[in-house]
Amino acid sequence: MPADKPAPAAVKAAPGADNVDYATERYEVAALPLIGGDSDIGFEFGSVGTLTHFSKGIVPYEWNMDLVLAASVKGGPSGTEITQQNYQWNIDVPAVAGSNVRINPQVSYNRTVNQLYFGIGNASSPQAPSGAPARYFEFDDRQARVRDLTRIALGGPIDVMLGATYRFEAPGPYAGSKLAEDAAANKVIGVDPLSLVTLASGVVVDTRDSEIFPRQGSYHQIGLRGTVGIPFDAGIRYGAAGAMLATYKPIGGPFVLALRGVADLEFGNVPIYDLYTGGPFQTYEMPGGSAAIRGVPDGRYSGLVKIFGNAEVRALVLRFRIAGQRFRVGGNVLFDAGRLWADYTFTSPLDGRGVGLKWGAGAGAYLQWGQAAVFRLEVAYSPDAASENPSLPLGIYVEDGVMF
Repeated sequence: MPADKPAPAAVKAAPGADNVDYATERYEVAALPLIGGDSDIGFEFGSVGTLTHFSKGIVPYEWNMDLVLAASVKGGPSGTEITQQNYQWNIDVPAVAGSNVRINPQVSYNRTVNQLYFGIGNASSPQAPSGAPARYFEFDDRQARVRDLTRIALGGPIDVMLGATYRFEAPGPYAGSKLAEDAAANKVIGVDPLSLVTLASGVVVDTRDSEIFPRQGSYHQIGLRGTVGIPFDAGIRYGAAGAMLATYKPIGGPFVLALRGVADLEFGNVPIYDLYTGGPFQTYEMPGGSAAIRGVPDGRYSGLVKIFGNAEVRALVLRFRIAGQRFRVGGNVLFDAGRLWADYTFTSPLDGRGVGLKWGAGAGAYLQWGQAAVFRLEVAYSPDAASENPSLPLGIYVEDGVMF
């Protein structure tokens, strides 16, 4: 599933940056088909497009708009079915009316009829009990979302970030499933339709030379968020602290070492669909999925405390033109690792014994189209993917932009 586009920052172009032009008024259009998937979601297809307007010397653009339309199909208990739908629109305006305020509103709808749930904790088992239904480790996850991120430049590398999100969640546990069992036993909450409002705030420290494809500098995000469910008698109220700390180092020629550490700490009455997500201002699937430990299936692990790291060597190495359009291609090799904890005792039997590290490794390809659009295709292996999907032990991701 394509991830939310990270909220960028107005940054200065690096000295000697490649053919950057922020002054000439123009539009850049880029679009690619989405073709990917794995044995969890099936065959994914759709398209992702971006429209960028450059003018007035505003870095990195005057505005950028993205549109994602995607679905996937897979054989289910009753035959071939649409397993996922993902529709997303957002626009990013770095300098609203020439001010120091940047806004990034987004509207999205997602439905996943085979969203994974294996229970709580780092040691949750993929072994279904004898006689379990075909969808024992799945539920029908439906959500609609309206979100805005507002970034206020304070001068220098430090900015304030504010976020506001409204969601409507309507999870559907299947009869006899693991989620239905845990909800009936009061081990988890949040299986009824619910509106949720989330407010977030924090700081961003940004010294990147480019937000499109950074080669040096850092990008740190630290924030707090609070969520309340409506109606209030549903009992959904929780807070969270999150941090994403990234750094970029040139290591010779076109190659860049990109490193990121992520921590997300939730507390309170957290609904089941937020136990496998996290982030300081907007939430991403974690610790599995395309925005966290690649190769680990999205939803494979759920818990309150999540810590992981990402390492990549990436480069754009070849440039060419087609019909007057500028392109660059390159790739990356990647390694991700981390884990979660069910609660703050850090000794829960749900988390097992030992280090319990989850990891994924793989490689990808980049296509930069024009000055502002980057698309990536990544393939990652993880032991968790192998244990769940022995015939195709891979995560395959087609996304917009670099991961971090």
